[in-house]
Amino acid sequence: MAYKRVTAEERALIYRWRRQGEKQSEIARRLARDPGSISREISRNTGLKGYRPKQAHEKGQARAKRPGPRRFTAAVRTDAEARLKEGWTPAIIGGRARLEGRPWVCAETIYKHVYADAKAGGMLWKHLPRAKRKRRRRCPRQDGRGRGQIPNQRRIDTRPAEVETRKTVGHWEGDLINGANGTGNLATLVERSSRFTLVGRTGSKEAEEVTLKICALFKTLPPRARRSVTLDNGKEFARHEEIAEDTDMDVFFAHPYHSWERGTNENTNGLIRRIFPKKSSFAEIGRSEIRRIDAFVNDRPRKCLGWSTPREMMAAFLGCPP
Repeated sequence: MAYKRVTAEERALIYRWRRQGEKQSEIARRLARDPGSISREISRNTGLKGYRPKQAHEKGQARAKRPGPRRFTAAVRTDAEARLKEGWTPAIIGGRARLEGRPWVCAETIYKHVYADAKAGGMLWKHLPRAKRKRRRRCPRQDGRGRGQIPNQRRIDTRPAEVETRKTVGHWEGDLINGANGTGNLATLVERSSRFTLVGRTGSKEAEEVTLKICALFKTLPPRARRSVTLDNGKEFARHEEIAEDTDMDVFFAHPYHSWERGTNENTNGLIRRIFPKKSSFAEIGRSEIRRIDAFVNDRPRKCLGWSTPREMMAAFLGCPP
């Protein structure tokens, strides 16, 4: 049964019957309402001078007002569908519209629209992120097995405590996304506080080429925006000391097979995989595709950023327009 708001006439009756000494349960029976509804009506709308119908109705009406239009109009629906096709989730769509003061609906309304579209033969559902179940390993991996050792590593345990708080801009996480065999890789660097991401293609996993690409990416930002970076244990980062010297950054390494220690980076890699799924060829990735990835990850509103985008957060830190 749909909820029906208490009317001004009902509030007048509640006031009269309460003055006559009627119990809340009897008032609820006479109005054909749940006793809890009457109890909430009285507790929410009672003023300093008790429950009065005019004041109660004004308070009830004020509470019913929304911060903005929330009807799923044709314009809101069209915008939601366009954003879905850009890779935004329903939560992002509603959150960003609300931040910008535009008409918005909750994520559940958008999901219902997508499911209804699917039943009608539509394809909107293909733009939703898919949650893939991961099987538990039958036996735990041994730290460092099969990896070899990178000399002079500084483990994540020695990283300053301020990095964990995410309150300081300039601490990054880095990794390499592999394309299909022999088609190249993508170096990804994600700033922990703003979630701003730098992406560049390498033709191989050779440490020399990867090092040059990482240094070039970091040098697109001023020194105050680059303080430390935490890397994966791949051999492509074996020349980490050159990265530290060339960028004047502290370089740390996560523990082997502890991907959650670079969770921000892993999450961003997952977003990029929505554009280039596993086994995709990176051979044709040029400047235009890099710009496409950059726009997808940096112009995407994030709930953790109050629905601002990583580019907006980094621009605010640097003191320049996004």
